[in-house]
Amino acid sequence: MRKIVLGVGLALALTDGAANAAFAFETRCGGHAIACYDRMRVPPAYATRTYPVLVNPAWREVIASPPVVAHVAVPVLVRPGRWRTLVRPPVYGTRMERVVVAPPIREYEIVPPITRRVEKTITTRGGIVWERRRDIFGRERLCKVVVGLRRRTVVREVVVRPARHILHTSPAVYGIAPAPVLLRPASAVRVYEPPVRAVIGRTVLAQPSAIGIIPHPATVGIARERVLVRPAGYAWVRTPGN
Repeated sequence: MRKIVLGVGLALALTDGAANAAFAFETRCGGHAIACYDRMRVPPAYATRTYPVLVNPAWREVIASPPVVAHVAVPVLVRPGRWRTLVRPPVYGTRMERVVVAPPIREYEIVPPITRRVEKTITTRGGIVWERRRDIFGRERLCKVVVGLRRRTVVREVVVRPARHILHTSPAVYGIAPAPVLLRPASAVRVYEPPVRAVIGRTVLAQPSAIGIIPHPATVGIARERVLVRPAGYAWVRTPGN
């Protein structure tokens, strides 16, 4: 840029002198001219400039990890150990023995007494007795009568043989029948039952869900640009041969 400015200044400085020389002389560099310069068209000058360019900005990637579930076998206690009392019932057998089918029977027979009619004449002393009478009209009348000695016949029942009880005994009836026999009495035994365990499948969380962040740096590229270094214009160029 300094060279361009210097050249332009030089060109401007020489412009006046060249103009005076052109007016003073008709031929180029004739007469007493020391040097001659021609005004020429100067094309624009370009250069290539490189600079960094942001292609992609920096960003962060979020990655969510799902939980990890595992299936494991877990031992569990189904029933704890315990003591139990086992009762053994008695054991019976059978044997044949003589038994009473019907017990003895005792019956009493009642024999009535034997009686006989006996007539006997008795004499009663006299005295005063009361007699019941009725008059001609049918009315009852009680009369006091004096009586002397009288004889009368009295009939009586005489027991010849009194009543009695006769015992009749029937013997017992026996037979053969089965009878239970205790072979072993009842007993109680304590027995220990060990615990019962089992294995069941359960789903457990092996790893919880997580969120990861991955940083991604920015992407920077190199851009090339053609820039104008010197615009088009005019410059004074020394005439060849001078």
